Amino acid sequence: MNRRIFTLCATATALLLGSCGPTPQLKVKEAVLTLSPVDSNPSAFHFNVYGGPEDVYLLRVSSPSAVRTEMHDVTVDEKTGAVTMAPMGRVLIPSGETVAFKKGGKHVMMWGVNLIPRRLGEIETEFLFSNNVRILVKARVQEVDGSDPDEKKAIDG
Repeated sequence: MNRRIFTLCATATALLLGSCGPTPQLKVKEAVLTLSPVDSNPSAFHFNVYGGPEDVYLLRVSSPSAVRTEMHDVTVDEKTGAVTMAPMGRVLIPSGETVAFKKGGKHVMMWGVNLIPRRLGEIETEFLFSNNVRILVKARVQEVDGSDPDEKKAIDG
């Protein structure tokens, strides 16, 4: 009898704890700014946004070390294969999902990155969301090294 009660209690506890998983938390990670080899051209900022307990929009990404920033998305026309890039005013971050800002897709362009992040190897950035949450992130800064075919083309011209 005691064994049955123990088994029943243990099963009930496991079920209750299993349904009480952690609440997803809005966060930004894996942030990297790749500096343009040409100072007058924008640098590319990539990162992942992890959705929290509710759907929100990413409204702006900024940095005190950049003159201007813009969120962009890359699209490919299925008929012609033409690649276009267009600014985005906001980006939906669904609850509990990850939205990647990566090469060949969504990204942030930064113009006029000053010398401080170039020397320190990191840049301070601020992410503003529609629920008035602001997330501060120190992102790694890297130079174009030519290891990627697109980077080699940018370096060689």
